[in-house]
Amino acid sequence: MNKRGSHGEVAHVEGEMEVEKYVYPPGTLGERVAEALLEGKLLGIKCGNDLLVPARPYCPDYGRGELVEVQGPWTVESYTIIYKDMRGERLKEPQVIALLKPEGAQGGLIHYLKAEKVFVGLKARPVFKPREERRGVLSDILYFIPVE
Repeated sequence: MNKRGSHGEVAHVEGEMEVEKYVYPPGTLGERVAEALLEGKLLGIKCGNDLLVPARPYCPDYGRGELVEVQGPWTVESYTIIYKDMRGERLKEPQVIALLKPEGAQGGLIHYLKAEKVFVGLKARPVFKPREERRGVLSDILYFIPVE
């Protein structure tokens, strides 16, 4: 995994990451968030001047925020390259898992990234499953790809 050290440099850290076990509960706004995912859109919650991604059930001040579409592009903040699956078996191809953050947002998504070259700061966009295969969950996003 690559992450920023205390002086801003990128550090390499060995380890495991169970990305497919993560769940982002959107709370009472879940129906609208799920409907947007079915349409190939991602929503965040606007709380004053702050955009929180993924959408949360309420703003940090416990006020009601406004759901807004997150346009992107998304920026790679950190990433890891995975060589083995969860059973320890070697993958046919390494997979990249990235922390992606939309411009001006707090938070972000951990998701697959397909790119020839990966680096912190890479701009990307989501690629969704075909409409008929979507279920209204974040795994409706197949992966992110670089913005051209």
